[in-house]
Amino acid sequence: MKLSTRLASVGATAALLAGLAACAATPTESVDEGTFASGDSDVLVFATLPDHEGADQDAQPIADWIAEFTGKEVEFFPATDYTAVVQGLASGQIDIAQISAFTYYQSQAAGADIEPIGAQITKEGAEPGYYSVAIANPAWEGSSIEDFADEPVCFVNPTSTSGRAIPASQLKAAGVTVAPENVLAPEGGSHDLNAAKVAEGAECMVGFAQDIDADPLIDTGALVEVDRYLVPAAPIVMQAALPQELKDLLIAEIADSTQSSLTDAGIELNEFLTDGWFGFGRVDDAYYDSIRTVCEEIADEVEACQA
Repeated sequence: MKLSTRLASVGATAALLAGLAACAATPTESVDEGTFASGDSDVLVFATLPDHEGADQDAQPIADWIAEFTGKEVEFFPATDYTAVVQGLASGQIDIAQISAFTYYQSQAAGADIEPIGAQITKEGAEPGYYSVAIANPAWEGSSIEDFADEPVCFVNPTSTSGRAIPASQLKAAGVTVAPENVLAPEGGSHDLNAAKVAEGAECMVGFAQDIDADPLIDTGALVEVDRYLVPAAPIVMQAALPQELKDLLIAEIADSTQSSLTDAGIELNEFLTDGWFGFGRVDDAYYDSIRTVCEEIADEVEACQA
């Protein structure tokens, strides 16, 4: 049984992508008539969104857990942005991925044949789901999302659910149009950087970030909450082309999992998981219909919805 995981270095990205692309072009069939991104039935390629600094390291226990119960080696897919994950899923270079609801929509729109295994639970005892938080610098003079009009607004990566898609739909519902020159995103486009930019107040006094990154700064007074909006939970997905026996195993182990699912398997949780990950709840494709509806509403404002 292979229990180790390998984290591919960013410096080797080009070579790895080329190799994976070649494998995707000539996928290897398993005895169960499935295909694997790497071309090796003993290896699973796993991706996570680079939505904050150290995202791969934070997801390492999840990768270790998958390696433990599948008996396969789990290899991280090197992604520098959300688009790389979308393209990796669409081209079959990734077997399993932890992504956002919007990235799920985008990946399917780009041609990915993927299925949700489960959706992330961010609070103990809660159902899957989390919040997009409209945030402001404490010195900001406004009081509601309507006051975002004519302001530079810091958004997250254009393919972020809680940092771009949901904010755009809420702004539209409030009758607020953000001029193109006022649509800002920090270099790297991550939630933690976005929250920090708003707290700094130099480029923008208002913006959006997911609750796990916004709430700590709100608690310290570095940010103030303007509003928050419920978002369909971030899914963990798999390629439909994987062997059926393996897909059944992934669903059996991951759907309806808890922190104890990892610790009982001998996997040590890191601080990121103990603070904001409490398992995956069982969901199906229809759970993400609301994202499809949002994208229909904001296609003119968000280019990523036009995929």
